[in-house]
Amino acid sequence: MKLKKMIETCMLAVCVLPFVATAELSKAEWQAKVGDCANNPAAMKSVIAQVPTADQADFVAKVNAAIAKKPGSSEAKAADFYAANKAAVSGATDKSAVLAEVYATVPVEYLTDINERFATELFSRKANPEKPVNDKQFVELSTNALAVVNKRCESAENAGVRQTFAALMFVRASEGSPEGLVNTYVSQMTDPQAKESAAGWISEATGAGGTEASYDNMLAAANAGDEPDHAIVLQMSSDPSALMESLLADLQAPGAGSASGSAAGMGGGAFTTMGVSGSPVSVDGFPDTRLDRVPRGAIGSSSAVGGNSEGTNEGKENPYYSRRRGSGAEPFVPEPIDYVK
Repeated sequence: MKLKKMIETCMLAVCVLPFVATAELSKAEWQAKVGDCANNPAAMKSVIAQVPTADQADFVAKVNAAIAKKPGSSEAKAADFYAANKAAVSGATDKSAVLAEVYATVPVEYLTDINERFATELFSRKANPEKPVNDKQFVELSTNALAVVNKRCESAENAGVRQTFAALMFVRASEGSPEGLVNTYVSQMTDPQAKESAAGWISEATGAGGTEASYDNMLAAANAGDEPDHAIVLQMSSDPSALMESLLADLQAPGAGSASGSAAGMGGGAFTTMGVSGSPVSVDGFPDTRLDRVPRGAIGSSSAVGGNSEGTNEGKENPYYSRRRGSGAEPFVPEPIDYVK
């Protein structure tokens, strides 16, 4: 009987461990992480997953305020705003509320980059070919999300321009279908300036009618700063390992976010162990390219060790085995791209 009770106790501990380890941060704790996420946007996704749902929007607002105060070029700031806010929306529990905070608190000139990249990287209808979003579903999901965004932006400076940028994101994500989306989105805007000017601004921004796409009138209306060079921002913030995410369905209700019952879905992936010893380490998909990183020593084992939820790596080849690098006897194996201390 004692042995049976011990086994039952151990099994219970294993079951509840992830939920204990991913306990929500207190207000003091998540406030202390604002600076970390502003300086290292890659940390945002795992941190926001630990922030209480009711506080996530406030957390994003504080991180954006901290990024705005950082020194650097317009392009460097644009890259930070993009990376931090993409991670925030991806990791948030209530994605609509956090998306609304993004459009309400990111300086207007940087929404030029965010609306374009969010449209293709987060909310594209093509993100998940196995679960296509039809026109009816897309209109329902996008208008519901825009209702939250519009409400939040009412109290923000340049509300009309901000509401228009959010609508523009969904216009781009729609892939041109169904027809009349612009009128649908404009009709639900709550800012008088947006209702009057939004259709024209969206037409200019998308280059409708064969004209050159431009944000000039939108930015002028908001008296915004200089638009960053998007090619440079893309180069500074691109991540070859990043995959297009499918977050449209997650906009439908709080709690329908990316977290799941699997280890990979909890705590921003904190319970997912590396499958191969010596594999490159990154933070939420963002490779560690810091200048202060310390190169890893040569890996002398040809057999992989460790494992994950799928089983052990016993008997598997270690892809980072050093071999005789560059020799003719064996194929050349490059060093891993990422290094950790």
